Amino acid sequence: MSRKYHLSYDAIDVKKDFGDSYDEAKRYLLCVLGNTGYLKISSYCESTLVLEYDQMQSKLFHYLKTNLAKYFHYSVSLVAISESGTGFINHSQNVHLNLRLKLELKNISCDNLKKEITNY
Repeated sequence: MSRKYHLSYDAIDVKKDFGDSYDEAKRYLLCVLGNTGYLKISSYCESTLVLEYDQMQSKLFHYLKTNLAKYFHYSVSLVAISESGTGFINHSQNVHLNLRLKLELKNISCDNLKKEITNY
């Protein structure tokens, strides 16, 4: 059964850490997440992502702390599952954000990040 995680984030100091570029901050974040092998990633509101994996990710919390804590305030949580197997999650979504995320992921390059990302 797949598992979903809810991640909310905010860059600590975009000017200092990412040359005053929110796009660069998000690129770094998406490259970090790309190493985790998610099945699906969605964004239904600003600064929030829902990640889906094929199973529970025991290393995820430590990995995010190692790679994000210096640059982002964030909160990550495992989405609860009901007895019937459905996730306790609901959205009032901005579909344009999710479409923009899909386009970003299609065109993303994790070269020249200027910040190291550890292996997952």
